[in-house]
Amino acid sequence: MDNRENNKLKKKSNVVYIDRKKVNEKNNSNKKGAKVGKNSPKIKNTSNVKSAPNVKQIKPGQPKKKPADKKNIDKKPVDKKHSPVDKKHNNKKKTKKGRKINKGRVAIAVVLVLAILFGGFKGIQMLTNKDSKAQTVTNETANTENNSNKNDKDTEDNSNSKNNQTSSKGQYDMNDEKKERSKKYNIVVDAGHGGNDKGSLDSTETVYEKDVALQIAKKVASRLGRESDVNVVMTRTEDKYVSLEERADIAKRVNADALISIHLNAQKKFGDANGLETWYRGGATDGSKELAASVQQTTASYVEIMSRGILRNNFEILRETTMPAVLVECGFITNVSDMKKLKDPNYQDMLAEGIMQGTLSFLDAKNGKN
Repeated sequence: MDNRENNKLKKKSNVVYIDRKKVNEKNNSNKKGAKVGKNSPKIKNTSNVKSAPNVKQIKPGQPKKKPADKKNIDKKPVDKKHSPVDKKHNNKKKTKKGRKINKGRVAIAVVLVLAILFGGFKGIQMLTNKDSKAQTVTNETANTENNSNKNDKDTEDNSNSKNNQTSSKGQYDMNDEKKERSKKYNIVVDAGHGGNDKGSLDSTETVYEKDVALQIAKKVASRLGRESDVNVVMTRTEDKYVSLEERADIAKRVNADALISIHLNAQKKFGDANGLETWYRGGATDGSKELAASVQQTTASYVEIMSRGILRNNFEILRETTMPAVLVECGFITNVSDMKKLKDPNYQDMLAEGIMQGTLSFLDAKNGKN
């Protein structure tokens, strides 16, 4: 062997234990068989060398083991239980354990929330009931005090029953103005005819007296009802038949202070008669004549129409009553000029205003309010 091989052997093993007896025997046998040069390297026989305990034995020609990589040096042996493959699985398990919910606490929290909501709902319900009860009491009191208050629309749409015309349905106390007076007036407004009793017919034979009379009567009642000291009762508020006896009986039952009956005049063969006139009961000593004069004069000042003055007649509606009563003929339905005005809503408003003012002026004068 040359020096290189010898050096390799030296590098491979730093410590070698040699059995001297065997080496000497071998050396002797080598001297006999062949001469070894001075400069030839000595060969150490390591075939029979016994290694000391805890010392690695290196065989000749065996390649030197490469040192382990630094990366691998620090690696610990892989444990199947804790292998990288199971890392995610283990994390999931840990996560699940972290998210575990205490069902008992959740149930208690839900019960508490429900109890709070229920308590709040009951509280609101109690407050609402209290408010509604208070409102009901207030409404009942207000209805008791103002059961006769109606607006224009209610006046027009309201209808009295046949046998109970004195109910609050026929009252039109609007309570718009509060006037301190010693007496509250009851005024009956009677719309002439109605139902199958059509009254007179206009020149075109398309308009009936019952319809125009009802329109004007509602406007009169509406205006009277705005006065705080006046109760108004209408004998009819729709197109239905009411007998003259019933109309007079209504006025008596409510102890009316005045009765105003609304009609339209007519002339046979459609003559040219026109104008406004008011009738009262002949021989009356209850103030009917004075009422007729007040209504006629005031109304004629509100509208542009010829005044025909006041007249006496024992019409049943006037004859059967026991209070100041008048029958107002608002114009001639048979006259084209009068009818053109009577169909105009604005003209009807002014006509109703004049009748209302004339009636109140009479009542105030009679009771010393002027």
